[in-house]
Amino acid sequence: MLWLFGLVGVVLVVVIGLVVLGRETARLASTARPAVFDLSEAVEFIADRLPAQVQARISHEDVRWVLLADADLIESHTLEPTDDPDGADALVVDEVDAVARILAAADASGRELEDADIVAVLTCRSDYLEAIGAVGPEVGP
Repeated sequence: MLWLFGLVGVVLVVVIGLVVLGRETARLASTARPAVFDLSEAVEFIADRLPAQVQARISHEDVRWVLLADADLIESHTLEPTDDPDGADALVVDEVDAVARILAAADASGRELEDADIVAVLTCRSDYLEAIGAVGPEVGP
């Protein structure tokens, strides 16, 4: 008789565990995974996908430097006050202006980067952002 209560107890614990595990698995499957920009992972991802001519000219450290310089540019652009009451213009960074500013910073720091190198890194950066789910297709109304 005692073994019957033990068996019922074990079966009850296993069933409760499976129900809880199944419920949490279903909840996590329907929840969007947060997109996290990992700089080391981004450098590897981008460096592997650069065109061969760019890979021959720049190093992983150059890719890291361009990414950090671009992040500084975006941060400085978002800190500037805007006259637009909606703030729509505050979030737009001109691509040509971004490349020019990064190229000027590269020249100032003594890095031998060409504008094509910077454009290639920024293009592959966009591919990385899509791969991690940070950007995607436009959401409808």
